[in-house]
Amino acid sequence: MFCRLRLSCGCPIGVFHRKLSSAEVSTALRPFYFRVHPDLFGKYPEQRKINEISLQQLSALLEAQQSSRNIATPILPFYLRKNDMPDGQFELVKIKLDSNDLRETVVKVLNACDISTSYIDKIPRMKQDKGRLVREEFNEAYEKYKDEFDKATRMKRKVDEKKAITNVIDWISENSQQAKEKYESTQATRGQVKSLIEQLCKTYGIKEVKYDSGWNISHIRGALQSLTSMASQHPQHMDNLKDRTIALGQFTGVSLDGDVYLNIIDVRHDSLKKVSQEDSALTEIPQYEKALSSILRNIHICRRKFMPKVSAAQYCSHLRQLITSIGDFYGRGSKIPDTVPESLQKYEIVVEPEAGPLMVSPTGQFITPSSCPADELIAFIAKHLDDAMLLLTEYSINKHVEKALYKEVKERFQLLDLIKDDSITPGLMILCCQRLLTRIDTIDEKLRGNILYVTHYYSVLSEGVLCIPWNFK
Repeated sequence: MFCRLRLSCGCPIGVFHRKLSSAEVSTALRPFYFRVHPDLFGKYPEQRKINEISLQQLSALLEAQQSSRNIATPILPFYLRKNDMPDGQFELVKIKLDSNDLRETVVKVLNACDISTSYIDKIPRMKQDKGRLVREEFNEAYEKYKDEFDKATRMKRKVDEKKAITNVIDWISENSQQAKEKYESTQATRGQVKSLIEQLCKTYGIKEVKYDSGWNISHIRGALQSLTSMASQHPQHMDNLKDRTIALGQFTGVSLDGDVYLNIIDVRHDSLKKVSQEDSALTEIPQYEKALSSILRNIHICRRKFMPKVSAAQYCSHLRQLITSIGDFYGRGSKIPDTVPESLQKYEIVVEPEAGPLMVSPTGQFITPSSCPADELIAFIAKHLDDAMLLLTEYSINKHVEKALYKEVKERFQLLDLIKDDSITPGLMILCCQRLLTRIDTIDEKLRGNILYVTHYYSVLSEGVLCIPWNFK
């Protein structure tokens, strides 16, 4: 039987200043997610990209604060959708999050977007310690958010379908010339980008500089100019980039591939000083992945084939969190069901940030958020082993078919380039390429000399890239 001891101040030890739970944070920020979620910006790739990056950085900050770690975060820009604004117009807010307190961070995000904080205000700052928070709290909050978001997404899709372009042939005919003209008009900018990259590589011994093709070429030039200026002002930090691949992207840090990522929106010199610290996290990853594999019957720990980039330090944190949860599962005397094979080495699992879904990906990988309770994860794996194996087999076949079709489409249409969004799996790309080839007689000349980007929407990007949905009509 436990005794409630009291300190000299008269406060019971069982009472403490607690942090918000993951479920409480998710519930409080639900109205915010409905305004900024990237899926709501399908026809506006630049706004979508900005929100994706900012959401990823916000997620990392919330995760760090829940783990009592301090990380620096730049000012986060978000485009907000509002019901009273015309389609295509958004409000841009820039949120400065300089507090180390999780509750204060959530409140600042809501206040910046004029969203009520009544839910968070009702949560007491002091709470009696009664052991672990009930896991169902997280599941209930997540399911409620997911259901509401799915409903909103379905409604938006119906509206978009009414406005949808009905014929890819007509759309390409109307927009291919405009795309070529935009491509020609940005030729000087692309030349400047190439020159800046060559200068950086030659001067500082950088192996390669790359960037996400979804970014506006002017943004790329601006980021490279910032990096060049920073290098001249702080040359002592550039040694950290020698013989390394530099990537302009969605975060600042060292990726799981060892590339040094610099936030395209905010290139800062202090990020270069931390490269060695991030490298130390990179060396720890194999140990954590081996530990996780060993307690899940030698399942293969890997990265999603089409996942956003994360830093090595963040990934280590995710692995530690899940390893601890599974360790507690075994510590309570729980076991993996007898229906699960003694070895899972033919299967793959990906550990992602705690806000993600528990699912089997279209390529057959188990995707789990790092915060997923171990009993739920293991039950999910046991239930979906056949589904995962079927999709893994299908992917291994599709990736070879996709490669052949990709080459055929690019050559027969004489495209400058053929690229696809990371979310377009080989199966979807195969369907798209096959349908394009059936229309070669009608759109061959129109597509010739263009850059074609397969994604989920129609658009002509500012640098002259033609975007089409994979499932075009």
